[in-house]
Amino acid sequence: MLVLFAVGGTMWGKRSTKAKQPVSITEQEQMRLDYYLYAALDAAERKEHAQAFFLLELCYSIDSLNPTVSSLRGSYIQSLYGAKAALPLLRRAYEGSPDDYWYRYAVTAYENGQRSVTMKVISDMEKRQPKDLDVLELHEQILRHEHKYKQALAIRDKVDKLTGEPTVYSVITRFELLNESGDKEKALQVLDYYLEQNPNDARMRAMRTDLRLQDARMNNDRHAGDSLLNEQLHSAEVALSSKLSKLNNNSEWLGYDADMKKIALLDLRDQYPYEQQAYQALLDHELEQGNKSAALEIGRTMLSMNPTDNKLREQIADLMRDDENVTDEQVGQFIDESYSVLPDDPKWGYFKAMRCWQREDYDSTLVVLERALQHAEEPTVRLTILVLYGDILGHVKNYEKAFEAYDEVLKLAPDHISTLNNYAWTLAISGGDLKKAEKMSQRTIQKEGNNPTYLDTYAWILHLQGQDQLALFYIKKAMEYASGDDGTIAEHYEQIKNAANKE
Repeated sequence: MLVLFAVGGTMWGKRSTKAKQPVSITEQEQMRLDYYLYAALDAAERKEHAQAFFLLELCYSIDSLNPTVSSLRGSYIQSLYGAKAALPLLRRAYEGSPDDYWYRYAVTAYENGQRSVTMKVISDMEKRQPKDLDVLELHEQILRHEHKYKQALAIRDKVDKLTGEPTVYSVITRFELLNESGDKEKALQVLDYYLEQNPNDARMRAMRTDLRLQDARMNNDRHAGDSLLNEQLHSAEVALSSKLSKLNNNSEWLGYDADMKKIALLDLRDQYPYEQQAYQALLDHELEQGNKSAALEIGRTMLSMNPTDNKLREQIADLMRDDENVTDEQVGQFIDESYSVLPDDPKWGYFKAMRCWQREDYDSTLVVLERALQHAEEPTVRLTILVLYGDILGHVKNYEKAFEAYDEVLKLAPDHISTLNNYAWTLAISGGDLKKAEKMSQRTIQKEGNNPTYLDTYAWILHLQGQDQLALFYIKKAMEYASGDDGTIAEHYEQIKNAANKE
C-alpha cells in the first residue's frame, strides 16, 4: 500500500468528513454507516488495510453516494490500481461535498493528465471561495509546473493582498518564480526589499549571499566569489555544516590549492573548537592529501573530546596500522585502551582477545571472547569471534565447548574451510568421531588441494584409521607443498611412513 490514511488535511477535506445523507437512508442504516466508517478509520490507523477496505465496502453498500466513503475508497483504489481507477470515486466525493473534497480530486485528475478537469475544479472553487488560499496556491503551483510564471506571479499577488504583509514563504515563492523565469535581477530585488524590512532574518541573508555566489561562479568572477565565500565562512549566522558545504562546493572553481583549503578548514576549527565536524573535515582533508600522520594527530584530538566514538576509534586504529612511525606495541596499547572504554563492543573484544592470545594468556582470551559473544549480533562479527573461540578452546583441550563453537560457525558458514580443518583435527586428537573428521577434512583438500596443513590433517586422520598407504600418499603431497621448517608435517611423515612399511 502506498497512499493510505492520514487524518485531517486536504486528503479528507478541510472542514468535515460527514456530508448530508440521501433522504432514502434510514436512521438504523445511518448508525451502521457511522459505525463501519469509524471502524474503517481505526483499522487504517493501525495499518490493517485489508480490514479497512472491507469495512469501506460495507459503507458503500449502505450509501454509495456518501462523499466521505467515496473519498476513502478512492484513496485505496488509487493505491492499488492508480489514479485513473480512483477518479470516478473522487469525482463522486467532490460532487457530493465540493468544499471538502475538491483538492484531492483536482490533484489526482492533474496527475492523470486531465488538466481541463483540474482547472474546472479550481475555477469553480475560486468562484465559490475567492479568498481560499489553498485554492489559489494550488492554481499557482500548477502554473509554475507548466512554466507559466507571469500568470503564477499574478496569483501570488492575489495571495499577498489577501494575507496583507507577505510571509517568508511568499517572499521565497515569489523569488523562486522570478528566478525560474530568468529574471534574476528582479528576484534579488525581492530579497533585498524583504531584508530592508526585516534586517535580522539570517536565513534570507544567507540565501541572498548564496545567489550572488552562484552568479559569481557563472561569470567566473573569482574576486567576488572569494569575497562572498569568506563572508559566509566568517558569518556567525551560518551553521558549520553549511560553511563546510559551501567551502567544498566552491573551493575548486575559486582556485584554492590544498594549502589554501587547509587554512580555511583550520579557521573553521578555530571558530568551532568543540565541534567534531570541524575536526573531521580537517582530518578528511589530510587523508585526501595523503598526510596520514597529520590525520592521526587530529583523530587523537577528536577522541580526547569524545572517547566513546567507536567509528572514530576504528578509523584511528586503521591509521595507526598504516603509519610506519607507529609500533605494534602502540597499536596494542590503543586496543587495550579502546577495550577498556568500550568493553561491550564485540570488535574491540576480538582485538583484545587476540592480544591476550599472542601473550599465551588463554584464560583471559576466553573470558574476553565470551563477553564479546554476548554482544555479537552481526553475523560476520559473530562468525569471526566464534572461529577464534573454538580454536582456543581446542588448544586448552576443552573439546566439548570447542565442538559447540565449531558447530555454530558451520551453521553460519557451512564451507568455512579453516574451521572444517580445525574441527577435524580436534576430533582426531581428542579421540572423537574419525569418520566425521575424515569427511570434514576431505572437504578442505577438495577446496585447497595444495594446502600442506589441510593435507597433513587428512593424512593423519587416515593414519589413525589404519589407512597408512593412503595416508602416505597425502602426507607426501603435504611435504611437497610445505616449507622446509615445518617440523609437524615432517614428524607425521616419518610416523606414517614407518607404519606403512610395517604393513
